[in-house]
Amino acid sequence: MVLGCCPVSYLLLCGQAALLLGNLLLLHCVSRSHSHNATAEPELTSAGAAHPEGSPGAASWEYVDPYSPVILCSYLPDEFIECDDPVDHVGNTTASQELGYGCLKFGCSVVVVTPQFGGQAYRDVEHTRVQCRALEGIECAGTRTFLRENKPCIKYTGHYFITTLLYSFFLGCFGVDRFCLGHTGTAVGKLLTLGGLGIWWFVDLILLITGGLMPSDGSNWCTIY
Repeated sequence: MVLGCCPVSYLLLCGQAALLLGNLLLLHCVSRSHSHNATAEPELTSAGAAHPEGSPGAASWEYVDPYSPVILCSYLPDEFIECDDPVDHVGNTTASQELGYGCLKFGCSVVVVTPQFGGQAYRDVEHTRVQCRALEGIECAGTRTFLRENKPCIKYTGHYFITTLLYSFFLGCFGVDRFCLGHTGTAVGKLLTLGGLGIWWFVDLILLITGGLMPSDGSNWCTIY
């Protein structure tokens, strides 16, 4: 069949050739675009953060855009970080001032003006900063090691209130409760006097219940969940 002076088969052949040429050009453009993206790292993404070289889980991102979904490491929730225990300066005020954070432990006769360990009520517990770091595999911007504010100056050394109370009730006349809490000197006296003929035993029982008798190292009672 002839359309004008050109056969239809010739027109179809030209159309197929043009379609094939267009496909080749499209594949070439896609290939060049993919190659450019592979060699352009690190590039600023739409998230507003640039990823550095190295392992994405171990390295930190550069913080660029405050509207980025990649937040600063210091803003991560507690479940995505691990923190060290509060630094115990053991009464060394100079070391506390040089470091800039940490807890001081004072005797009963010292007026507390800086953080100290322990306390029964929330208002009695001082707070300080601690060193924290983002967990491996968590992507965040900025330095992965930072200081987290408002951590209580509390430490736990394995003393349980219920256990100590049972020791005091059943074996308090032998000073077992004070031995367990680390008050060795008074525990020996309590043992030799058989609990002060029952008076010391009763007094320590009341002190335990009211919070007047605590571990000698200034730690708090371990919680039971």
